[in-house]
Amino acid sequence: MTRRRFDSPTATRAQTNLVALVVALVTLASTTGVALALADGALDGADREPLERRAAGTLAERLVAADAPTTDRPNVLNRSRLRSLTAADLDALAPAVRNRSVRVRLGDRTLVSRGDPTAGATTRRFVLVAERRPTTRTLDRRVHDALTLPRRTPRVRLAVDSGPNTTVRTVRANGRVVLHNPSGLDGATTVDLSRYETTTLAVETRGETNATVEITSFPAETTKATLVVSVGD
Repeated sequence: MTRRRFDSPTATRAQTNLVALVVALVTLASTTGVALALADGALDGADREPLERRAAGTLAERLVAADAPTTDRPNVLNRSRLRSLTAADLDALAPAVRNRSVRVRLGDRTLVSRGDPTAGATTRRFVLVAERRPTTRTLDRRVHDALTLPRRTPRVRLAVDSGPNTTVRTVRANGRVVLHNPSGLDGATTVDLSRYETTTLAVETRGETNATVEITSFPAETTKATLVVSVGD
């Protein structure tokens, strides 16, 4: 007589649970591997991004600093100096950007570009851009002995013409003697002034009042712009 074997419900459930456990372990191992790979990539990116962000922020800060070679005063960029800006200048200002891709833009114009920092970090700053254009006026000693410049300027170029029977002996700026010669002044010279105050120039003569002084000043005209600094790896 042949005996028939019947599996118990308990054994069947055990086998089913074992299969499910194996599947779960395989799934967990695969998920963990993917998660670790993503975490490693995220950490690598996170490690790089703060460095690039700090480098971009540092360079932007140095470009607009009061003592920077690119500024007239804090946050006021000198347009003529920006025209000669190079990647080597950026490295000197902010060593953190050395050996990195970097781009500096002012408005829609690229000032300096090295490599491709598109995938890196970008910092933006709102700035003023100053451009100095020479303006010339004439102080005629026959009409007046002083002239107030309408705008501040860091320097003036003076062209003195004493004229017949007249000797220009002294030129003062806000009461301070900036040129003096008892024997007489004549010809052209440049005088440094305070860029923080409006200047009144006065002329002292001897003899007749036929002298003229041509005064060329360099006032700044400022415009608003956005400075964009990008740094990559």
